[in-house]
Amino acid sequence: MTRDKAKPTALHLLLVWAAMTAAMPMLGFWLLMAGWGGGVGAAVPIAALGVPLVLGLLVTTVAPVRTMLPICASLGGRLCWAVMVFVLGTLGAGAGVAFYTEGGELGSAGTRIALTGVPYAVAAALFVPGRQVRLGAVAVLAAATAYGTTAPT
Repeated sequence: MTRDKAKPTALHLLLVWAAMTAAMPMLGFWLLMAGWGGGVGAAVPIAALGVPLVLGLLVTTVAPVRTMLPICASLGGRLCWAVMVFVLGTLGAGAGVAFYTEGGELGSAGTRIALTGVPYAVAAALFVPGRQVRLGAVAVLAAATAYGTTAPT
C-alpha cells in the first residue's frame, strides 16, 4: 500500500469501527427489548427495519475508499460489500458475546461497547487491497482467537 492510500484506508476502517460501535449496541438493545416484551414476533419488525439501516450506514462508510476497493465501484458492489462486512462482523461479535457469557474477561462496559465495532473493522480490512492491511486484519483475528480460546476463570 502506498502512502497516499494509507490515510483514506485508515479513515475508512475508523469510520466502519465508529459506525458499528454506535449502531450495533442500539440494534441489539432494541431487539432484546422487543423480543423480551413481545417474543420473536415483536423482534422481527425491529430486525427488518434495523438491518437495512445498518447496511445503509455501512455503505456510507465506504465512500472515502470506493475508488480503491474494486468491489465498491458500483452501488450494487457497495451493497454487496456492506452485506459481507455485516455478516462477517456479526459472526465475530457473536463469538465475542459467546466468550463473554462463558465468563471471559472483556473489561468494563465502555470497553465492551468499544469492542463491538472491532469485528466489523477487521472484516472491512479483509477487503482492502494491499498485503499489509490484510495481514494486519488476520493478525488481529488470530490474536482475538488466541485470547478467546483461553479458559475463562
